[in-house]
Amino acid sequence: MDIITSHIQTDFDALGSMLAAKILYPDALIVFPGSQEKSVRDYLLDAPSLVREDMVKTRQLDLDAVSRMIVVDTRQASRIGRFSQLLGREGLTVILYDHHGSSPDDIAGDLEYCEELGSTVALMVKVLNERGLRPPPEIATVMAMGLYEDTGSLLFPSTTPDDCLALAALMTWGADMDQVARTIYRELSAEQVDVLDQLIKNIRTLEVNGLHVLVSKASSPGYVEDFAILIHKLRAMYAADALFALGQMGDRIYLVARSSQPQLNAAQVAAFFGGGGHASAAAASLRDLNLHQAETSLIRHIRAETRPLLSAREIMTFPVKGIDLDESINRASELLNKYHINALIVKSSDERIRGIVTRQVVSRAQGHDLGAAKVRDYMIRDVRTVRPEASVGEIRSLVIDGNQRLVPVVEDRKAVGVITRTDLMRILHERMTKIEQGSSAGVPGKSVRYLLRERMPENIYELLKKAGELAETMGFHLFLVGGIVRDMVMRVDNLDVDLVVEGDGVVFARVLGNAFGAKVSPHEKYKTAVIRLPGGVRIDVATARLEYYRMPGAFPEVEESNLKLDLSRRDFTINTMAVALNPQRFGELIDYFGAQRDIREKKIRVLHSLSFVEDPSRILRAVRFEKRRGFSLGKQTISLVSSAVHAGFLRNIPGRRIFHEMRQILQEEDPIRCMDRLRELKVLEAIHPDLIFDEPMREAFHAVRETLLWFRLLYTREKVRVWFLYFLAMTESMDPQTVVALGDAFGLRREDAEILLSSREKVREIMRRMASLPDILPSQAVDILEKASLEEILYAMSRSKSASFKKIFSTYVTTWRNYRPPISGRDLLAIGFSGNRELGACLKEIRDRCLNGEIRDFAGALAFAQSRLAETRGERSPGEPPRV
Repeated sequence: MDIITSHIQTDFDALGSMLAAKILYPDALIVFPGSQEKSVRDYLLDAPSLVREDMVKTRQLDLDAVSRMIVVDTRQASRIGRFSQLLGREGLTVILYDHHGSSPDDIAGDLEYCEELGSTVALMVKVLNERGLRPPPEIATVMAMGLYEDTGSLLFPSTTPDDCLALAALMTWGADMDQVARTIYRELSAEQVDVLDQLIKNIRTLEVNGLHVLVSKASSPGYVEDFAILIHKLRAMYAADALFALGQMGDRIYLVARSSQPQLNAAQVAAFFGGGGHASAAAASLRDLNLHQAETSLIRHIRAETRPLLSAREIMTFPVKGIDLDESINRASELLNKYHINALIVKSSDERIRGIVTRQVVSRAQGHDLGAAKVRDYMIRDVRTVRPEASVGEIRSLVIDGNQRLVPVVEDRKAVGVITRTDLMRILHERMTKIEQGSSAGVPGKSVRYLLRERMPENIYELLKKAGELAETMGFHLFLVGGIVRDMVMRVDNLDVDLVVEGDGVVFARVLGNAFGAKVSPHEKYKTAVIRLPGGVRIDVATARLEYYRMPGAFPEVEESNLKLDLSRRDFTINTMAVALNPQRFGELIDYFGAQRDIREKKIRVLHSLSFVEDPSRILRAVRFEKRRGFSLGKQTISLVSSAVHAGFLRNIPGRRIFHEMRQILQEEDPIRCMDRLRELKVLEAIHPDLIFDEPMREAFHAVRETLLWFRLLYTREKVRVWFLYFLAMTESMDPQTVVALGDAFGLRREDAEILLSSREKVREIMRRMASLPDILPSQAVDILEKASLEEILYAMSRSKSASFKKIFSTYVTTWRNYRPPISGRDLLAIGFSGNRELGACLKEIRDRCLNGEIRDFAGALAFAQSRLAETRGERSPGEPPRV
């Protein structure tokens, strides 16, 4: 006999999962191990017969006859009542379906389907889908009740994308959501109101390692139903990282635990009292303690189990920027400006910290003509340090109470990082903001693991996980960065994988490449590498680095740095997000510079006021991003563009960098909008005075775009240099000398400019020859076009105003240029042709006649070839035409 059971105090998640299991095991009986929650009992009184059939009471069951036991929504032996007596019996098969984390008294199943989701119902839906099974609407409705109850209407932190997908499936299967709402959302009884009132009055606030934790208690002479629902309502009233509530009912105390932070695992706390659950939601039942003892013990275990929200190691800046004791004040000023920082560690020759020198001190010293003085003479000597494991509270004490601007982080007597006042203020500000907003994300950043799984192909997702694990073993921190993160947040496809390593990126790339059998191309100078995996996947790996510019538009100089400084060197805020890949933080979104805000507001903003001075080519990139995504440049960004253009900085950078950005613009779906914006910002004339996007050029661009749209509808695999067509349109009205000068401005080689001029002349010749033939034959069109490139033909097509000529161009592209006559050279050799010239001339004539419709098949082509061969051999009179 097969039975399906669950845990005592059966809730809707357990009931819905048992009914789903009944579909998987249709011959099994459903048996409750003990009492059910009042809401479940009330529902079953009037439930449809389909829900209640094959449910039997425990006392009606012959336990000796049970050969297979299917347990859902729990794995704990202590929670299945008298059925725990069956465990270990010879011949018994146990199958488990559960969404909770593991606990010490877990049952060892013969088959286990266990996954940490928001509900067991979501797990059952996955299994049903995999097996192609579909529950009737009545069962789907009960399953939806369970999912809604266990996930708090999909609002609990434990809710996963699989829970949301499961609900969608249940609705597709006919779940009655009105019935779900009427059953799940109930008015509180008088006893429940009394308990909730006690919980509110007795609430205590604890600050534990940076977490905001609430603890409360209540008592009632008898059992009060749905204690967990009361905790959910209590939690909605307060913004906190965790809530633990004790409820004494009769001689038993119930614990309900909720946590939104990985630093405090609710299940681990509950486990001390014999309970279990998820990291975010857990419960336990206590005996042999009074309420005061239980509360004291609970607080002690909360403090013991809570890790610091953030440690010094997680928020420090590294590598440390320092200066030797005997360096000058002027040298300190150079370093402060070079790295855009406000304080430097002062070190002795043995790398020991001796003090701090600040920008304020350096500025005042230079004001007194003390620039040549040694740093040791004016540094701040009274400096307190912290260990890498120090909590935010310790750091706050030094910075705020001790008025210390910079806190060195020391390990083995050496500085491994520093924490600035700005770092601390940012952390505290984020912390307060999230508490005020009731956020469950926590300071370390929200998880976007579900987005990674949704947006990335499975092989890339698994590669990122394995790369993070590998980085962990090497002692490195690994991050996914750049455009792929931006586009993932925006739900846009992008598979350009860029990784940043806090550590040696080249070494990491070699190890990762070896692990996947990939080719690795290192670039030691820039501390980067390219990994090319089997199957064509490319991964760019870079060491976290700082770039600085010695003059406007110069190539950057590179130094090893950390993630924050690496992101700070990027062009726009929207490109500064990163995703942590190490196992403990996998999927955590890092946003130091407000990228998510700017994406929501659709704004392009630079990170600092000298961004366009350091790299003026960013102006073109800003316009491209603005028009591609429907963003707009911020007011400050527009002002900075204007200043950079007016100062002539675009003429200070190598033309190839300008050309690279212009080529990217010309590859856009609609470059006309970008060109309009560049004209509006006076960028084009700053690149070259003759680069004027006037109405004729705009019309030429429009014609090229229309031609390209037509070509894309052909769905050929042939690649077209889109930018080259637009470049032809850009230079159409320019004389050759201007084209060469523009090429110089773009850093093109002289031969590249000659190729451009040659293509332009070839297109003009095509147009002249076609215009000279009023009734042009297909063979004549092929003769004119066959030596032109695809880009030249498409550009000629865009220039043509004649509908008949456009038809010729389109027919050539789609049909004629790939046409092969029905007869081959081998066939001609077989009938007696010899010599390449004779054979080639005949083949061309056959092709031309086929194109013109004079020859239609192999037989006709063969007859013509035989006639031509006879003519060349003198076997007919010269005046006799070939037979066709």
